[in-house]
Amino acid sequence: MEERPNLLKSSLADGRPSIGLWCSLASALTTEVVAGSGAGWLLVDGEHSPNDLRSVVAQLQVLGGFPCEGVVRLPSDDPVAIKRYMDAGARSLMIPNVRDAAQARRVVEAMTYAPGGFRGFSVGHRANQFGRIAGYHANARRNQLLAVQIECAIGVANAAEIAAVEGVDVLFVGPGDLSTNLGFMGNPGAPEVQAAIATVGRAAAAAGKAGGILAPVKADADRYLGDGFTMVAVGSDLGLLARASDALVASFSR
Repeated sequence: MEERPNLLKSSLADGRPSIGLWCSLASALTTEVVAGSGAGWLLVDGEHSPNDLRSVVAQLQVLGGFPCEGVVRLPSDDPVAIKRYMDAGARSLMIPNVRDAAQARRVVEAMTYAPGGFRGFSVGHRANQFGRIAGYHANARRNQLLAVQIECAIGVANAAEIAAVEGVDVLFVGPGDLSTNLGFMGNPGAPEVQAAIATVGRAAAAAGKAGGILAPVKADADRYLGDGFTMVAVGSDLGLLARASDALVASFSR
């Protein structure tokens, strides 16, 4: 048995844009509904949602039936959590608030078996189809993807060094946290925030890495795509449900 190729990783490595959606409702059923949209990837959020290891596994299971990559955002860079979620089948990870190259290197090492890292070794787990994927351990890095989030002034200042770390695939801007941490809460369109986002995009491009961002407003998403960002999230299950239900009820209001 062979591991399914990571089409998101290959797409981004070739410079081809991939549109994604956030999944925050901690439900395999709603993630399955969203997966049928044709998105290139779905982000299963473990930072700002009630997801836990079991609910993430359930969502990765349903995603296995669709040609889209499941990306799991962990709540932190905790190496124990990285090990557990990777063994459970999360091969594409997003790590929040990465501030410098040393932190990025530690994350890469936590994802990597010795001698390149210190990921704990288990003979059979969900990631290698319970021992059925021949050569999984020697080749595990081949299909892994790491997106590190840049969400503060320190991360922006160190973006070039972070992008240069081998094993980092994407510099992904968190516009909500970045705008808040720069003193412009709720206003990612502020010129100072936009300048920081552009800095991150240039750093990623200079290192031959992908730039990513969450942009639920279409005009913003189109602009970021035009600026060279290729891993672009354009909405969420929660947002789509809330806005569509609001609009539907409002259409009957008198």
